[in-house]
Amino acid sequence: MIGLDVGSCAAKKVWLEGDKLLYKIAETRKWRELLDGTGEEEVVSTGYFRNTVPHLKSITEITAAIYGARHIYPEVEVIVDIGGQDTKVIDSRTNTFNINDKCGAGTGAFLEFVAGYLGLSLGELSSLHFKAEKPATINNTCGVFALSEIISQLVGGSSVENVVAGMHLAFARRIAPMIPEAEKVVLIGGAAKNKGMVASLEDILGKKLLVPEEPQIVNALGALRYWMGRWEKR
Repeated sequence: MIGLDVGSCAAKKVWLEGDKLLYKIAETRKWRELLDGTGEEEVVSTGYFRNTVPHLKSITEITAAIYGARHIYPEVEVIVDIGGQDTKVIDSRTNTFNINDKCGAGTGAFLEFVAGYLGLSLGELSSLHFKAEKPATINNTCGVFALSEIISQLVGGSSVENVVAGMHLAFARRIAPMIPEAEKVVLIGGAAKNKGMVASLEDILGKKLLVPEEPQIVNALGALRYWMGRWEKR
């Protein structure tokens, strides 16, 4: 069996070979390449397009996130899943969740938008963050208004490093109010690879966050773990 997470920006495949966990990541439009001859009877899917791809069973991103995060961090209390089109905050203690899906604010799409305007990769955003001397003041994470602020800051003489750090802080301020008080908060999704954004969120929350080694595959892992749990109960 494989866990297949087909999100709005990327597709992720997770499977086991013996006791070894393996994975592959591709652009969403290239999800077929991840199946590589795998039949639908071997696929447990999740993600935005979970019901579009061939599958034996599909589960929601909420369920997948809980199973995947608990596999890595059994003590997890809250999961923050920053996806391309929305951000979900899941309280595994109460099985409740909050979702930000009204616009690109507080999502991976916002980070990609800013990176694209500045001519940077997402990885470069992270490295530039830690070179900032004083984060620029950016109050909006709406793409249109944030871009206007970014341009104003750059024209006014702010360095790219300071603008990037200011953007990360604006992003973190957008997400932080969604997160309930907890000691064990796990951050997942592709945006969690951005260490500058993670550092900003930690500063706002005043606590250390738990970030898996590969945060982008956690939901695919959760889909696989969900199926394995059902099989083990038989």
